Amino acid sequence: MTRLLPVLLLLTTFLPAQAQQAVIDTLNWRATRRLQLSDFHSPTQPGLGGSEFYYQIAYEAKPIGFGSAPAIEAFCLMFRNLSWVSETARNERTLAYNQVLFDLVEIHTRQMKAKLIALGADRNFKKQAKQIEYLTNSELGAEVNRFRAETGGGDDLTALQRWQRDVAQRLFDTPDQITIYRSSRLGYGFFVGGGGAIPTGPLAQSLNLPVGVLFGFDLALDRTMLLLHPSLYNTTLRRGFSHHNLTWEAGMNISSTLLEVGLGRIVHDSPRSRLIPYFGYRLLELTPRNRNDERYKGYSVLNHAPAVGLLFDLKFGDNSRRDDRPDNSFWIVRTKLSYSPLLNGKPFSGGLLNLQIGVGGFGRMRKVNYRSDRTVIPLPSTAL
Repeated sequence: MTRLLPVLLLLTTFLPAQAQQAVIDTLNWRATRRLQLSDFHSPTQPGLGGSEFYYQIAYEAKPIGFGSAPAIEAFCLMFRNLSWVSETARNERTLAYNQVLFDLVEIHTRQMKAKLIALGADRNFKKQAKQIEYLTNSELGAEVNRFRAETGGGDDLTALQRWQRDVAQRLFDTPDQITIYRSSRLGYGFFVGGGGAIPTGPLAQSLNLPVGVLFGFDLALDRTMLLLHPSLYNTTLRRGFSHHNLTWEAGMNISSTLLEVGLGRIVHDSPRSRLIPYFGYRLLELTPRNRNDERYKGYSVLNHAPAVGLLFDLKFGDNSRRDDRPDNSFWIVRTKLSYSPLLNGKPFSGGLLNLQIGVGGFGRMRKVNYRSDRTVIPLPSTAL
């Protein structure tokens, strides 16, 4: 969720009506980017002093996963379309005065972010964050007022230079907490689709092409994947046979259930495609489609065999990795090719060549860490 502080923290006590209707144009605080006179875009407001600087604090808490602390981002913004400098005050002292203000806002933004991070996975995060938000607003407003009073609105050069030094030191002593995302080792996926199993060898003389639907689940640990893929097929017998003293007639409608459990390895993974060879074990059950018919009570053929296969996933959508996104997921079109032999030869021999196509998705949750980054602000070498 994104939350903004309840009010703009301004150097004026009101926001002009025409300013409220202006198009928002903001500048994020950066250590390497100091304020310039060209950043003050609003027309001068006569009778209101030499300059006005409008700013705001914002934060964003991105959910990471169930029971995990959210990823915290905080922003220190200048409203360039509302800020202005009069013609008579367009000098280095005015810039220094407003830069100290901007730096003060950044210090309190960092303090707020550190407090929000410390909440962790607090079940009352929203309530606690709102209190931190309010206190940050209050503390920053009080310090801005003190800065204005001690420097006489920037007229007291000695006081302004002292504030410059103090704020530069505080920026160093209050490191920025850089948000770092990293993918979890665990991943999960699913897919649904359709396909068929081509009988090979002697089995092709007994069974017509089974076709039907499939679905599957994937569980990944790094590049290793555990696959659980059931398929539901329908077919007919080309010729009859006997099994366990029961006669299966030619032309009988048959339901076949395949369950594959496999272990695969991602050998190729790019923003647009993925290749996963695997091996595993397959369970095949043949039953009459009309199982409620008393004539077919007890009819069942069960066969199990090893399986080897290849998964090719074509990724689509925006699959580029983004460090500012808390998850790493994508949609796929999957082509699956596998083969399994019939080992025991009763009542069939041969094998099944499976070709399946489906759509699905895969994702890994991301974890978040923070790296402290200290800021060094060089003080101006010349007098203001």
